[in-house]
Amino acid sequence: MFTTSLLPRRQLLLRRLLAEFSTDQRGRFLVVTGPYGVNKEHFTREFAAELGEFEINHGLATKPKLGIVVADDVHLIAPEIIQKTLKLVHTTNLIVLGTAPHRIDGATDVLALPPLTVAETADLARQIVGHCTPATAHRLNDAAGGLPQLIRELLDATPIDHWSSDHPSLTLPEHWITDIDIKDPILREVASHPYFDGCPVGDLDADAHVDNGTLIHENGILRFRRAEERTLVRAFTPPSKVRIPAEWESTREGVDKLILAGNLPLARLHLEALGHDDAPAERAYLALYGGQSFESDVPVSPLSAFHALATWNPSALRGVNPSFDMMADALDTGSYTQVERPEDPAQAQIHDLISGWLALVYDDPLTARRLLSTRGPSDLVGLWQSAFLARAHYVLGEFHEASAVVERGLATGDRTGASLLEPVHLWTGAQVAAMTGRSELSNHYLQRLTVPDDAFLIQKLTASMGKLITASMISDTRAASIAGDRMASIVYTTNTQQPGFWPWEDMYAISLIRTGRIDAAAAVMDSIPDSTIPSLRARNLVPQANIEIQRGSTARGVKILSEAVDAITSVNMPAYEARILFEYGLVLRRMGRRSQAAEMFTRAEEVFTAMGAVTLAARCRGERKVAGVGGARRSAQGLTPQEEQITALVVDGSSNQEVARELSLSAKTVEYHLTRVYKKFGVSSRAELREMLKV
Repeated sequence: MFTTSLLPRRQLLLRRLLAEFSTDQRGRFLVVTGPYGVNKEHFTREFAAELGEFEINHGLATKPKLGIVVADDVHLIAPEIIQKTLKLVHTTNLIVLGTAPHRIDGATDVLALPPLTVAETADLARQIVGHCTPATAHRLNDAAGGLPQLIRELLDATPIDHWSSDHPSLTLPEHWITDIDIKDPILREVASHPYFDGCPVGDLDADAHVDNGTLIHENGILRFRRAEERTLVRAFTPPSKVRIPAEWESTREGVDKLILAGNLPLARLHLEALGHDDAPAERAYLALYGGQSFESDVPVSPLSAFHALATWNPSALRGVNPSFDMMADALDTGSYTQVERPEDPAQAQIHDLISGWLALVYDDPLTARRLLSTRGPSDLVGLWQSAFLARAHYVLGEFHEASAVVERGLATGDRTGASLLEPVHLWTGAQVAAMTGRSELSNHYLQRLTVPDDAFLIQKLTASMGKLITASMISDTRAASIAGDRMASIVYTTNTQQPGFWPWEDMYAISLIRTGRIDAAAAVMDSIPDSTIPSLRARNLVPQANIEIQRGSTARGVKILSEAVDAITSVNMPAYEARILFEYGLVLRRMGRRSQAAEMFTRAEEVFTAMGAVTLAARCRGERKVAGVGGARRSAQGLTPQEEQITALVVDGSSNQEVARELSLSAKTVEYHLTRVYKKFGVSSRAELREMLKV
């Protein structure tokens, strides 16, 4: 029996489940599904061992002695026992890990273990017998249906030195031999097709075979229920009738087709069989999406433009197509003119990616969300789209949607073998998980945010940004400062100062301020070019205000923070708005302005709560208590303390500007509060408000 360490995708599944189960302490009934041979049982035991001490309880007939139970074949257990176990799950936080060929009613979680890919089959075979060519990997995978247990049985059927040949024959294990009719013409016809493609029904009368369970009929396609039976029939089918896919041969044309199909692991496997100097463009393509920057230089082409984005080299974007020219304009000048969307689907997908990314940078997340959500023919361009779509959902405060996009992007990257965009997805995933209270999942993402020395700049940037921002959000000042120092060293040799694309300096400066490094924080902020992007300007004003206050210019610092609030409330970016309100509240609390601080914390809490950011909402409540204000005190009319102050001054005849001067706020902030007051009293003007409240 081999371990999950041989199967990287399963390790990721296990780690992801472990993070989720550790964060959510409720009872769970997980059913791991899949056909015989996919090694469901081994996976559940590996997972149980990671969770803690566990017991094997077949049949679930006896009351569990431990909090973690493993049960095989739960589909064979009586329904009344399943229901009794589910009650224990929901009342005692029992964790049950079961296996079954299909979903079980009442299960809280279901995981379908996928078969191995051809590339994974090659890795597995090489670790067991030491040698496996691409063609052999295809044959093993096809014969075993991608099921790891059956692959192992095929490898064990002959001595280990048998596999040192480039074209070894396959010997079927003796226990695979059954009483199936190997000469049945219908079974031979179905067996002659590649396993995962299946056989079109056509004129075949296969009802009897479907009825007896030998074949499965789905959507006009016939397949064998058991891979070993198909392989047995196939072994006795005349070679002239067996369809061997062309991609089993290692050729440059075959590698091109695999790249076009987005199957980069298999393309890499076949590229190994070619000469080192063969297929240089294909090698560069695979190196790019594999995150291997030292091997990825390519001539001018759409691929070179993505290479330029990965290395953050704006000059190399020009001359490829109008969409990349548009991006180059934005990076060079800070503005751009929208170009027409091409009719060609592949070019249109690139256009939507670039236009959506730019819309996100220039404070139009709704347009960004629409453009980045479009589908196109390339899964790899789709990975770029999903990476920044997750960011669009994040700034809009749509945390559930952001998490879902991150998980889909990570799964697509895993399936296609494209690791280039994994750190960009994890950047958002770690932030959202930390803000929504899923600390174990956030840690899981952060652990995956370790990139090698030969990674691309875009990978190093986002990995450090993810660690910096996540640490700042959970008040881990030391970790934030270390990540910020790392970030500063990364950008030292590459100009990333195109405003809005990689905003990180504000969080780094705040971490420096909190560790007493005021001059270092000022140097960071002084290095930032001016920007007219409201959200970026608002974020950068926060550390600038803190620096002023630390240097004794309190009034100026408070005024700058008020400007930051005004700027961020002018755009639809609640994730940034809540953070700035929270920082403003911290400053006001430290200055002793308790009621104003409570107002900022209350506003921030409302936004955090609406987004599901329970961790930071709780911090807002905690800061109010530290300030001696406690809960969100409200008047009988539902007014907050600051709204009460503003209302009293307005009723006395003060203008917005006069109220702003009296309370050290901006006129825009006063207007914001006054609008909320009008709504609460059901009036539409200050005259109506005075009339209602004047005695």
